[in-house]
Amino acid sequence: MSLAFLKNDIESHDFKKIYYICGEEAYLKHFYFTELKKALFGEITDHPDCMTREGSELSLSELTDAVNAYPMMAERKAVIIIDLKSSDIAATWLSSHAKKLEDNIIIIIYQLSENIDLKTSVGKQFKKSISDNGLWVDIDPLDTATLKKWVSQQFKKRNKSIDADCINYLLSQTSNDMYALLNEIEKLSSYCESVITKDAIDLITTKTIDAKTYELTDAVFEKNSAKAFAVLKKLSDMRTNEIMIMASVYSAVTTVYKTKLLASAGLSTHEMELELGQKGFVLNRNIARANKTDRSSLEKMLAICAEADVASKSTSVDSEVLLSELITSLIGLV
Repeated sequence: MSLAFLKNDIESHDFKKIYYICGEEAYLKHFYFTELKKALFGEITDHPDCMTREGSELSLSELTDAVNAYPMMAERKAVIIIDLKSSDIAATWLSSHAKKLEDNIIIIIYQLSENIDLKTSVGKQFKKSISDNGLWVDIDPLDTATLKKWVSQQFKKRNKSIDADCINYLLSQTSNDMYALLNEIEKLSSYCESVITKDAIDLITTKTIDAKTYELTDAVFEKNSAKAFAVLKKLSDMRTNEIMIMASVYSAVTTVYKTKLLASAGLSTHEMELELGQKGFVLNRNIARANKTDRSSLEKMLAICAEADVASKSTSVDSEVLLSELITSLIGLV
């Protein structure tokens, strides 16, 4: 909700005295921080009425001088504080002086990597002071539906089209970090003439470790040993922990088994989406895997994965050898 209020302030130019911008989604934080500055000072990046300082480097005298100074070339003067900590003098000062700020001053606290510790009494008092006199904006990653809309919009801006299944596939293969996604969108837009395809995604995008392990389980269910061990080599080159790979394979086999049980129980595709938390390409892939593998084989595969999981916790076992044996055994059961 706080993000909606920030958007409204930017559009209406009806600004509050203080903005605290934090959260896990770096792309959106930077986007709205930049939009707020543009709303205040236009395209001027180094405006004389805008002072930017690191929280740890901002002295009390510098802060109070800036707050008490009148703007020269704009309606308001802005003080931007980057990465403010609870122990910084500016945090202490703002806790007690936020309500006294004049209407022609705006404080913007932009948390790139720091966050105020809200478990402490100091942190709680600071948040109350900001919230009472300004806007606390916590920007977290987008939910899946909104992220898909954003991906579609980004391709549309570049005069490219992409269908829902390809968006699902892209998100299953790459990082959901919006900066990383934007990079993949740029690469695909440059490569594809008009339509984004699954083949292009396979060819162009940088796959995450999770996507590589999905590729590994694809090879297992395809009974393709050469492909499986080629993917294992890539994962090894990426210095991926063997135990983490085994855990991912175990999880994938478990999901296929659950899909098999749900399909056998007569659940519809929509009901399986709700039960498994999957849809589109990912769900269809697991349905296809479940359809071509009998229940008995899947139960044996689960048992082998469980045995490998127990064995991997023994320091006397070579994890690389254990992983290779696991993949060979699983392919033999499909």
